[in-house]
Amino acid sequence: MIPTDDQELIESFQAGDEFAFVSLYNRYKGPVYAFCVKMLLSRSLAEDVVQETFLRVYENRDRLLNTDAFKSWLFTIARNQCLNQLRRTNRQVSLEGQEHAEPVAPLPEIPAHQLEKSEKIDLVNHFLAQLKPDYREVLILREYQNLSYEEIAAVTRCTVSAVKSRLFKARRKLAGYMEPIMNRERQGARSPASAAPDAAAASGSTPPPA
Repeated sequence: MIPTDDQELIESFQAGDEFAFVSLYNRYKGPVYAFCVKMLLSRSLAEDVVQETFLRVYENRDRLLNTDAFKSWLFTIARNQCLNQLRRTNRQVSLEGQEHAEPVAPLPEIPAHQLEKSEKIDLVNHFLAQLKPDYREVLILREYQNLSYEEIAAVTRCTVSAVKSRLFKARRKLAGYMEPIMNRERQGARSPASAAPDAAAASGSTPPPA
């Protein structure tokens, strides 16, 4: 169920209230943009798709029969527009084929706990970019947009069991991508006391045994 104020806005919007549409746009443009930019890997394309998405929402408001399903309906339109954009530009949503995508941050050679917040975001985007679109979309909708399994199934037009399966595979792949970073973090977490003997031995300063 969506909040009551959303419910009232949607009903007013469907009744022709322009201010209600503007309120819905201001409320949901951020989440829709976040979804699109992670799907398209391009801020400029995401901005275009957001505008196209809300234009479709405005033009097709009479097709929304269940106002409780507004959020999943909105993301269905956004997803379809993203897929259309990918097809139009013949983009391959993988690191090997993104000749026109905005640069993805290189894999850092330092432990994750030493990364700045912005670097961590770039790192996650780096790994998200390597997922197949059907894996990435369910992960974004679940982890970033907090949609339920049922809502994601409605957006992606598949079964709930398929959503859960894709999420499991997406998380497993993401964990695999993160493993080298986590290994370096575990290695860097050694205490100074335990590292001191190794450092002393390496410098030749360890006194000989008595």
